[in-house]
Amino acid sequence: MFKILWYLVIYGAAIASLFQPWIGVIVGYLIVILGPQFIWFWAVPSKPFFTIAICVIVGFFFQALTGKINFSRLKTPINLCLLIWFVFIIFSYYLGPYAPLTRDYALGSEALFVNYRKIFLFYFLSVLLIDSRKKFTFLVGVFLVSVLYLIYWANMQYLSGVFFRRLSGPRSPQGSAYADENVFAMVFVVGAPFFYYLAYLWRSKILRLLTWCTIPFSWHAVFLTASRGGLLGIATTIFVGSLRSPKKFIGLLLIPAFFFVYQWQGGSIMKERAKTISKYQQEGSAQTRLQAWKAASRMIAKYPFFGVGPGSFVRAFPDFSDKTPRQAHNTFFQIAAESGLIAGVNYIILLYLMFKILNQASTIFKNNDQFMYLVSESLFVSLCGFVVCAMFLSLHIYEIFFYFCLLVNFIYLYIKDFYAQNN
Repeated sequence: MFKILWYLVIYGAAIASLFQPWIGVIVGYLIVILGPQFIWFWAVPSKPFFTIAICVIVGFFFQALTGKINFSRLKTPINLCLLIWFVFIIFSYYLGPYAPLTRDYALGSEALFVNYRKIFLFYFLSVLLIDSRKKFTFLVGVFLVSVLYLIYWANMQYLSGVFFRRLSGPRSPQGSAYADENVFAMVFVVGAPFFYYLAYLWRSKILRLLTWCTIPFSWHAVFLTASRGGLLGIATTIFVGSLRSPKKFIGLLLIPAFFFVYQWQGGSIMKERAKTISKYQQEGSAQTRLQAWKAASRMIAKYPFFGVGPGSFVRAFPDFSDKTPRQAHNTFFQIAAESGLIAGVNYIILLYLMFKILNQASTIFKNNDQFMYLVSESLFVSLCGFVVCAMFLSLHIYEIFFYFCLLVNFIYLYIKDFYAQNN
């Protein structure tokens, strides 16, 4: 029965996408964020995202031919930054010295380039298809539902005792997007602020409190991963969130609440790893990151324009360091080393623009549109947590980040419409 349900969801959404492709965008991001193909791999059809994406593309072309697509929605600073980034990825793939085109010679480059194309194409299609507040609301809802279930999933692994030492995300025999504990922790770091802020939409205090009750469980999920980056991300979101809270007193209560939950349920592994954060000079993992950053700096210095090639950081590593090859463990260094310094700086500019737009949106909508105000604040705080984690993790293909770009881009266009209607 459960298998039939998922077949109906995937194939039903695929058929609907031929006529209303925005439905496929919503279901596509549900697949990307929740990962049902990893949780219920025995029930979900194979390649669910591919099935949805193909139908979205077909439906998009039908709508484009009938003049229902407003291509001016692409003219935003966020889209420009993402386009520049993608252009340099293409350049680095064809011109990078460590990313040859032959599949058997550099599978990493080939696989990553395919992944990049999928992410960017679906993003730009989504920009054009998510063109109303109703569709935007559904898109936000997908994130809330996905994170809520993953919070439940992670805590159930703890209660059932089926994991050992550090919790990674759900996975199928073919693998998982959440196989790395640090990446899995990111879901809860960027998800918790949404539950805090959007709870203010409830008029009922009971419903608001119930929504807030999910936050300690999200913290506990990070503790289970024992991710130090995740712990720093939580601390950042709590600090920023308390300062920007609609109710300052309630926001400040998050700080003692977090310390209480950490002392009670932090776990020995998380606490042991947390002690090494301030002692990075003696800590092995921190030292390997510093070694990777030095190697990345040398790659950037030698290949500043197009980098060593997407997915080629580890392959190029031995030519720039005598240490054990590894990923950069820093998103800026990963992008700049693989696709060139311009791509790396462009990534920083993209983050700056997103924060600027969200801060402006919060000011504009605070007294005019509660939903847009709370979503903007949620995104602002979540991105603060993302930026801190991105300093220690390679999150260049973290698809939730591109989902956030989509939300912020919509908010930017919504601000323009707001000014147009009030002037």
